[in-house]
Amino acid sequence: MAGIPNAQQEPSARIKIFIAAHTPSVFPDCASILPIQAGTATAGKTGGTVFEDMLHDDDGENISDLNPMYSELTVLYWAWKNTDADYIGLGQYRRYLNFSQNSYAEDKAGEIPGAYINAQSISEYGLNDASIAQAVTDWDIITGPTRNVHKLYGFTNLKEQWDADRHLRSADLQHMYDILCTRHPEYREDADTVLNGTQFIPNNMFVMKRNVFHDYCSWLFPLLGEFVANWDHRHADVELLRTPGHLAERLLTIYITHAQRVELGDSSASSVNGPLRVRQLQCVRFSHPEPFTPLEPLDTNPRFTVPVIFAADDDYVPVLATAITSLLRNASPDRHYDVIVLDRFITTENKQTIVASLSDYANASIRFYDMSRFIAEHQTPQTHLHKEERWNVATCYRFGIQEALPFYSKVIYLDCDVVVNGDISELYDIDLHGKAIGAVPDLDFLGNLNMKQNAAAAYASDRLHMTDPYHYFQTGVLVMDLDRMREIHSVSEWLDYASRPELTHHDQDVLNMECEEDVAYLPYEWNVLHNCGGRVNTIFSYAPADAFRAYLESRKHPNIIHYAGPDKPWTNPWCDFGPLYWSYARTTPFSLQIMAMLADVRKPKPVEFHERAIAEDHPARKYVDKVAPIGSRQREVMKAVARRVQGKQ
Repeated sequence: MAGIPNAQQEPSARIKIFIAAHTPSVFPDCASILPIQAGTATAGKTGGTVFEDMLHDDDGENISDLNPMYSELTVLYWAWKNTDADYIGLGQYRRYLNFSQNSYAEDKAGEIPGAYINAQSISEYGLNDASIAQAVTDWDIITGPTRNVHKLYGFTNLKEQWDADRHLRSADLQHMYDILCTRHPEYREDADTVLNGTQFIPNNMFVMKRNVFHDYCSWLFPLLGEFVANWDHRHADVELLRTPGHLAERLLTIYITHAQRVELGDSSASSVNGPLRVRQLQCVRFSHPEPFTPLEPLDTNPRFTVPVIFAADDDYVPVLATAITSLLRNASPDRHYDVIVLDRFITTENKQTIVASLSDYANASIRFYDMSRFIAEHQTPQTHLHKEERWNVATCYRFGIQEALPFYSKVIYLDCDVVVNGDISELYDIDLHGKAIGAVPDLDFLGNLNMKQNAAAAYASDRLHMTDPYHYFQTGVLVMDLDRMREIHSVSEWLDYASRPELTHHDQDVLNMECEEDVAYLPYEWNVLHNCGGRVNTIFSYAPADAFRAYLESRKHPNIIHYAGPDKPWTNPWCDFGPLYWSYARTTPFSLQIMAMLADVRKPKPVEFHERAIAEDHPARKYVDKVAPIGSRQREVMKAVARRVQGKQ
């Protein structure tokens, strides 16, 4: 529910756009945008949270308790009865009109895809007083863009679109049509035009001049009130219960269509004179309007705390869980382990499962830090430019640690494709003697350096500008002096270096470039690379003799085994150190998922329900069901043909 200030803020009572919200969100901090909790009365009765830093739609004259049916319209009603301004509008916590003078690319739903509400997006989409005032002045109605249901979904008209919805009922749309035509017969022509047409204005988002706003609300709410009074919704599901809100989207389109066809002042029920000036703006939909909560220091003695950082997405959760399990099984009971996962799109369920499965370890904390916002805010033109080469968002993880965890001066970073076979506090306690990085030499790179006609030496010299290529280290296991890292470069500077297209291993190469003289070399047993593809004899054995002998010795008592390379124990159980990996993996709640990965069983995609190509009551449907039963190949062919004819493909 935090507010993001903007540089162009100027207090104004002329424009009030009420942003309906039912969940904690970030809002632009300007006088024209006013967050208000929708359904506050319902939240209070059901034990939900009443947000103190918003307006509430149960103050004054209100219909807040009807929110399950009216959705954001309870906010609209509250604004109608309790406020005044030259311009009054309605928005949603994740959707805003684009008040800037710029146009942006839209997705298939006709919306600008946004990520986070922050200073950058506020400036980009004109979510400030000056831009809003410039956009709305001299217009009577400002709405979002018209949606064409034929181009988007292949429907021939709005009635067909409504009927195809799995929750909505055609009888309800007809009921509202009858009410409208009875109360306002002069709107029949416009209702027919809209409902038999293909275009409507979705989302109940608009800004209206005061007199138009009051005229619209005086017209809308009696229609909805009569509908609800005679509507049987005793057994309605959650979405069907929101029918009045869905109806309002069509009614808004009908109201505007009528206003542009005739002068509303000609109607005895209208207080508006003259033709209405209507402007449409783009709509931006933010995928992550929720506030960001940074991690805080643990309430533990920092002298005994060992912070260990992993990075993973949802697909890698079984591997992540195995790595954390191995770490804690070998952890000292005399230390506290702050395990922090830099995550991207890990589901809440998977997070809860990981935490619950490791709850017996009283000396450990499992925490998650969402990197999605960080990645979005730190992407540069360079990173976008090289996205199709080797750039990967995971590159951000190692460099983001110094900003994400400002309260730590020293941490351990581990790749997920490891098992920890010793007490990692011993690694953390190694003195780096003021160096930025603690790491193990990279046997793969060192072996390549000694091969005949190999380009590794030239690469290290010409591209990495290393003084001595034999200093090259492996970054799957790192001890990081974050204070020293912060002195060397800011996060943006690290990422700019890592985005260079000439680099092969972006983050690892950059760390070697910038920390060649700032690294403390760790014993090999803290990053024992497994024998992927027989590389011990084909590559590692070419490394300098002392390094190779130290590596061979470390294999006898490995503290961390690193399954770097394509040969993984979850795809090949016979791989080097495979049995050791499975001794940990089989004890996690994700063991069956890892076995599925072993059997090359892909994670199924979520089931999606699409609008029907042929409606249930379509005359042709009974013949289609006989000729092409559901699930048959014929059925899929006919569906593809139908969608192509309807313009969906």
